Amino acid sequence: MRFAYYCGRRLPEHDFFLAVKTKSEQFRARNAIVESARQLSCDYMFFLDDDQVIDWEDSPGPIERYGLLAKLISHMENDPLLGIVGALYYHRGAECRPVIMKHGTDGGYYWLRDDEVINGLQEVAVTGGGCMLIRMSLFDRVQGPYFEPEFQFGTDIQICKKAVEAGFKVACDTSIKVGHVMNRREIVTPQNRHRIAQENARHHAGGDEGLVKSWLTNSTLTLYRMDVEEYLGKTFSECIEIAERYNEHEINNAKKRNDLIGYYASRGDKQLARQLVFHHSQPMITQLEMWHSMINTQAPGYGCDFGCGSAPVTFEFVLRGHRMDFIDINGSTAYEFTKWRAKKRGVEDLCGWSWGGLYDYIFFLDSIEHLENWEEVLAEAAKRLKTNGGIITNYYLNYDNKNPEHISMDKDAVTKHLISLGIYPLSEILWVKKD
Repeated sequence: MRFAYYCGRRLPEHDFFLAVKTKSEQFRARNAIVESARQLSCDYMFFLDDDQVIDWEDSPGPIERYGLLAKLISHMENDPLLGIVGALYYHRGAECRPVIMKHGTDGGYYWLRDDEVINGLQEVAVTGGGCMLIRMSLFDRVQGPYFEPEFQFGTDIQICKKAVEAGFKVACDTSIKVGHVMNRREIVTPQNRHRIAQENARHHAGGDEGLVKSWLTNSTLTLYRMDVEEYLGKTFSECIEIAERYNEHEINNAKKRNDLIGYYASRGDKQLARQLVFHHSQPMITQLEMWHSMINTQAPGYGCDFGCGSAPVTFEFVLRGHRMDFIDINGSTAYEFTKWRAKKRGVEDLCGWSWGGLYDYIFFLDSIEHLENWEEVLAEAAKRLKTNGGIITNYYLNYDNKNPEHISMDKDAVTKHLISLGIYPLSEILWVKKD
């Protein structure tokens, strides 16, 4: 209703008619709405399914989110051949893939990979029917029934296929992102879809064994916090005060001296205190649960954490029996803490401090964006990764372009480099090496 109010208030150049169809098969409901729109001589018809959420960030609704319809209409007005245009949302099951498809060389339809989503207007074979704008003149060229029972294809594939056959283009503005309500009343969003995909995978594999996930997370963080407090000789509250004195803008002087390694090595106790506080924030706790769900420590494993710092995530894998190489800048407080912690916890024999391999998995958490020589580092990682081994990273979840320490935020360049190394995305967070 907020969206409907916005359209009437902010888009006075358009008249709007609302059609709601309940308790019908999907194809019948869509056909009925098409007929209503034709009777009213509408120029456009906008489908918004009741499981699509515009203000998925739980706010009253940023103006730019409610402006999605005006943006879609402008695409139509700019290109008379554009017959269908949609917004990006994600599946709520399995791998939470983007609901947009391309044509394969065999004529079939295939989901787009994350690296193929350009965050802008792009022509596609199919865009999701849950949030879709259709040019009404399309139905002058398409024979009814416009939507049919979903014996072979879903209604979105059906209408997009018919639009292309009638000479129209189909596109999706992937800069517009809409939430997708799950059966358990959780909305799939760009921020949580990777965690949900991992949970779906565990569910289909038979569910979790052993301790409740939140207990494991709390145990990991508690042990990490206790060790940092002992190493610094400070309480958690005192660490918060120390962390507040961390000033990332000091890197600008290091850039002038061309000495980023010296900069990170000289951050002192503020660096470790900041990492402690940062990894106790709710977004990082959610990520911690996700990373831990991805690695099977019931089986032997050999991993690497590049740019590990205090290693709040991957040190847990060592405690569960995996071998792990930790790589960072010698002399930096957070890295020296990890070395001290390995000795304190009696796991030095499982820890390495330089490149090894061949690895089952390599973590790049909060690290790629800090690297000047990321091409060289990723090439080295690819060389030391087993075939079918994985690179796990939160780089593509990071949109903090204003942080002066984030000097390498060209995600397109990183994507192309990884693919050139034979490493392909299963999702934004998991990239797998293929021979």
